[in-house]
Amino acid sequence: MSTSESSSSSKDKAMSRRELLATMGTATAGIIFAAGTGWSGTAAAEPMPNPMQNPGFRPESVAWINVKTYGAQGSGRFDQNDAPAIQSAVEAAAPLGGTVYFPPGRYILRSAIMLRPNVRLVGDGPGASILKAAEPNLSMVMGLSTKKNAVEGLGFEGMGAVSPANYKMTERGVYFEKCEHVSVRNCLFTGIANGVWFSDSRHVSVSQSVFSQLIAYENFYEGHGIFAESAANFRLTDNRFHLLKRPCIYISAGSSYSIVSDNVAQQCDDAFIVISSKLKPSSYHRIEGNILSAEGLGNGAYAGKQGIVLRDYCTDNVIVHNIISRAKESGISLTGDGAADGERPFGNIVSGNKIDQTGRGIVLLNSDVTTVTGNDVRRVQTGIVLETSGNADGSFSRHNLVTGNMLSRCSAAAIQIAGSRCENNTVYGNAGTGNGEMLADQGKDTSKTGF
Repeated sequence: MSTSESSSSSKDKAMSRRELLATMGTATAGIIFAAGTGWSGTAAAEPMPNPMQNPGFRPESVAWINVKTYGAQGSGRFDQNDAPAIQSAVEAAAPLGGTVYFPPGRYILRSAIMLRPNVRLVGDGPGASILKAAEPNLSMVMGLSTKKNAVEGLGFEGMGAVSPANYKMTERGVYFEKCEHVSVRNCLFTGIANGVWFSDSRHVSVSQSVFSQLIAYENFYEGHGIFAESAANFRLTDNRFHLLKRPCIYISAGSSYSIVSDNVAQQCDDAFIVISSKLKPSSYHRIEGNILSAEGLGNGAYAGKQGIVLRDYCTDNVIVHNIISRAKESGISLTGDGAADGERPFGNIVSGNKIDQTGRGIVLLNSDVTTVTGNDVRRVQTGIVLETSGNADGSFSRHNLVTGNMLSRCSAAAIQIAGSRCENNTVYGNAGTGNGEMLADQGKDTSKTGF
């Protein structure tokens, strides 16, 4: 073969390789090179994760680090501690950002795993790659003043120990403080005091995760699925809650601008979703499409204590298109402190919700300028209640609008305005059948058409 022929053949081979790379795409090419196998080598020792389980995985753009390479055992033996080895893997991924991968196993933790910016923790699925706490009151994965982190496809199991009353630093699966652009997805939290807790953080996402049988005794800071305080611009979507003793989702301390949607709770003891704030307004939350489910409940059993609660200084929030079934006390309640004239529920919208077989349907207590419209409330004691408590400056419910609701089989009354401190409210255009009383009005200067 001539030199020119050899050169031409080599060129054709090179072109074929480029064409093949173009055909495969950068993602497949990245997998090959990231695994270090070349074109004809053997597969890596540890299996690559299934991209269908972790669709966020992009091996061509980040380093991929296996915790077992750094000495993690994942054997589930309590005489071992996998935390130092896992932390070494995190530190190795930190300089350029990368993914720390947990093959199937149970990893024993006696200290927290500290996140670094641009590092993701990815397991092989929450039933396969499990982090198990071996010390009490441990925050198993922590992010402090970090950003661009993700925790995906991991299971979290706690010690199952409870803490003294009002002790705040309780056990947590994932804890973020002063973090930005962080997420938790496709994780399972069980036998632990709290699932995900974030404080003073922005752009947080918790999605597609399960919180089941969390631990709580007398301490208020135990038993929450998701706890947010002083947070903003976060999304809590498509999560499942089962057998919780505290509110499944608790949003507090002036948190604002969130979307809480498409979550489902079953067989819980407390409220499903609570927004509560005393000193700063908690505003611009959209609570949409969540379900408190009665599936599998026997006669006389309840899915939870309350459905959705807005407490104290909550303003300009929207509660829309939720389904609340068999809540013991109320489906949706907006509750203000009678001693606070300004720091109270104000300007909220409750619209298009379906409430069935709860103690009371929708309750406005010491609340102002609420729009209650287009809701379907059935088989409750009282459908919609406006009431007050106490005799202080904040003991009023004023300028609320109740219109266009369907209220059926409310044994006491479809709508009740309870007492003269309910002032200047408007009720018109509601409908229903089979109610004990249509409109029980003891309010002052109520404007009404029909009932």
